Amino acid sequence: MSQSNLLHFLGPNSRLPTDVTFQVIPSSSTSPVSVPAHKCFLATASSVFDKMFFESDKSRGQGMVIEVKNLEEDVFRMFLNHMYGKDLVVEELQDVPSTFGMFQLTEKYDIVELKEKILARMKSLTVDKGTFVTIVHLVGQCEEHSEVKDVLQSMVFSYLQDTLGMSLGKLTMFMTEHGGMDGQAMVSVLGMVGKMVGKVSGGKGDSKEVEMFINGMEDMVITGTKDKVIMGTEDKPLPYIPPHRRQIESVDSSIESGDQE
Repeated sequence: MSQSNLLHFLGPNSRLPTDVTFQVIPSSSTSPVSVPAHKCFLATASSVFDKMFFESDKSRGQGMVIEVKNLEEDVFRMFLNHMYGKDLVVEELQDVPSTFGMFQLTEKYDIVELKEKILARMKSLTVDKGTFVTIVHLVGQCEEHSEVKDVLQSMVFSYLQDTLGMSLGKLTMFMTEHGGMDGQAMVSVLGMVGKMVGKVSGGKGDSKEVEMFINGMEDMVITGTKDKVIMGTEDKPLPYIPPHRRQIESVDSSIESGDQE
């Protein structure tokens, strides 16, 4: 029987009992969705499944349960159908989170050909105001050295360039428009900016303006004075003062106050 003829075993009228169940838990819910499957078919499609099901004593019993977190049910079912022989149309993955979720599955279960297609699809997607914060958080879910992390970081950096132009004068509006970013997300953005600026400039630094942008955002995150350090208004930004200069100027002000007394 060819792999393309296996899908009917997932149907409600299949007489072949399932022996593994995936508990799929979407990121927006704590209630898992049960998706039954067959070890033998999954093992045929993936060496990772083969090792999991048939080379481990703990996996030989019936009724094995595998938990899949932070993934939408429809994305997982697309992946499962592909394991049973159905062609996966990458264009049906409409947004970055679903494409990212599919990539994570293909990487985890070593589906090489599909992984390359998903990565290419990821590179064709763009960031906008509605997806920016989500993508920043997705970067935090990546392994330290991974292809998909590099792709997501490049997407974020391109969006920052297009939106801010690395101008401090636009920082206030940018922060206001992108609500929902906590300190961890901001630090993540800073790391991406620094890394990508190094790539663009060959490690020599892009410009003094870029350095000021990064220092300004970093200081807001570390000191927790986001509202106080914002650079004036969009039309009339205040000059950026690095943390070490603020301390010096604070001392100078104290000395001057003492002299006046």
